[in-house]
Amino acid sequence: MRQILRQRELAADDWRYPGEEGSGPQALGFAQLVAAGAALPAASGVVVGPTDDVRQLAPFLDRLALIVVHFEKNGDGRGFSQAQVLRQQLGFGGELRAAGALKRDHLYLLARCGFDAFDLDPGEDALAALAQLERFSVAYQRASGTLVQPRRRR
Repeated sequence: MRQILRQRELAADDWRYPGEEGSGPQALGFAQLVAAGAALPAASGVVVGPTDDVRQLAPFLDRLALIVVHFEKNGDGRGFSQAQVLRQQLGFGGELRAAGALKRDHLYLLARCGFDAFDLDPGEDALAALAQLERFSVAYQRASGTLVQPRRRR
């Protein structure tokens, strides 16, 4: 069972990503979810890659409890944009998790884009990563999420 940062706490995660064995709910791949269509059960989860168009998730958002945005490599910014679309344009209110090639210095900006959970690289120190959510006290722009809300500079 993996450990993730969820809502500023280290937590055990019972979700399984596509291809993982074990017990607990199974998150679907993006193509699997789109193929399931109307047959998608409530409280489902999905893992999206950097090339997936998250706007196609709009008809399913009321049945999704978890969306995992997978970052394939460090420095790939497409997941930041996907989070903005999911939170600001589509109004997704469930758990939005960043996973994959994440470093702790990305957490603050990921949270500003709307992520509220993080599945870090295995080599990252989760407690040090948690401290990154307090990294800045002032921001110049509005944020999508509520996980970090520094004072806005005028």
